[in-house]
Amino acid sequence: ENRGLQQFVTQFALPCVLFNSCLTADFSAESFTSMALVLPVILATAIWAFRFGRKKYAYYNLPMMFSCQESGMLGIPLFMTLFGADQAYRMGVLDVAQSFVAIPVIALLAAGPGDNPSMSSMIKKVFRSPLLLMSMFGLALNLTGLIDVMNAAGIGGVITETTGFLAQPVSAVILFSVGYNFSLGEGNRSAIFKLCAFRFCLYVALGMVIQAVLFLLPSVESETRWALLLYSVLPASFLTAGFGRNKEEQMVGSGVCSILTVVCLIVFCIMAVAVA
Repeated sequence: ENRGLQQFVTQFALPCVLFNSCLTADFSAESFTSMALVLPVILATAIWAFRFGRKKYAYYNLPMMFSCQESGMLGIPLFMTLFGADQAYRMGVLDVAQSFVAIPVIALLAAGPGDNPSMSSMIKKVFRSPLLLMSMFGLALNLTGLIDVMNAAGIGGVITETTGFLAQPVSAVILFSVGYNFSLGEGNRSAIFKLCAFRFCLYVALGMVIQAVLFLLPSVESETRWALLLYSVLPASFLTAGFGRNKEEQMVGSGVCSILTVVCLIVFCIMAVAVA
């Protein structure tokens, strides 16, 4: 089993990734607009997964499929391919926005509180999570301007380079986890395809609503529109498989992520032609 590698990701490497993402994000006015559009969408789908989705699809890791898109390891690199590294922050701020929902969800699933935890136990587990603590630390340094002071003192670069080095294995480990558990056997094929179809249609519909809102806002740059469009077709977080309580849940989570990744790459190719 790869449980040890998954624990390394959630307890050590991923907190470093989130710290760097929050620390270096460019929070312009348009960035906050994008974040404001994404956050309620992710919050609504996560609540649906916890309150209603599990009744229809009895998988413990179902909320992970609906609490964040794989914007970090897939969305940002794809967007950079289309528009260059200087525009990567447009997808990066969406990754930061969803973290306000995804981090508590990850903390709850990782802690294994059960299907009906008390409110006090949920709050304690969320605020003790290294994922949340490191993200909030990065945001605090960024928004207060302390990182600029640290950079001037020659400390900031050391911190970002060190945490970046520690976080390097996270992509390989998570992708290994997805491939390790991938299966389309007779026992779970139907569930995987149903979840893929439902999730893809849901996020595309919500993405169309976001695009309609953008047309009502003045002077929105085209790169922001493309970032939100790409975001809506990204697969579920590659962490999904790792939060399955048994082999079946891991295989379903991995299958959903794998199939939706292929679908996303097809849509990306269409976008690349349109942008060119």
